[in-house]
Amino acid sequence: MTRYGSVFTEIIHPFGRGDLTSTGTQYSTAVSSATVTYTDVEEVTVQLPDNARVLEVEFGLTAGIGISVTTDCPYLRYQIKENAQTSYDTLITFASSVLAALVSTGSTALVDFTCAGRHSPSGGTYYTGVGQFQVKCQVAADAGTSNARGSMKNSSYLAYSYILQA
Repeated sequence: MTRYGSVFTEIIHPFGRGDLTSTGTQYSTAVSSATVTYTDVEEVTVQLPDNARVLEVEFGLTAGIGISVTTDCPYLRYQIKENAQTSYDTLITFASSVLAALVSTGSTALVDFTCAGRHSPSGGTYYTGVGQFQVKCQVAADAGTSNARGSMKNSSYLAYSYILQA
């Protein structure tokens, strides 16, 4: 029996399915970007029941970020879209000045950076809350002379509330 009009909430941990580190933390495979163009670190698709309309998406996303050159800084952004769309709405973009103080430049170590909040699909251009949706993390370098690295941590989560429409 389908309960139309009922609100459902689901929490998923779809990110960071890579190997465990020596400290017991799990990350996705690290991805590098040697240009100022954003490179996908990880992208997940959220499956919804037929006739579902998303009311809100809560996110707690943690990425390990690094940069190869001490004079450069990385960029990090998270985006969301419906599967049928080719473009994304940006959840948040962190400029290099924000990350510069946190990232250990010139080393292979990645520093965790967490983004948490809520996103309402109302008013979205590429994510309006109808159907399956995708969330992705991207990194970029602020200059072509460096190499930004990123990896998603397995504790990252998405929680979403939806209603079934008749």
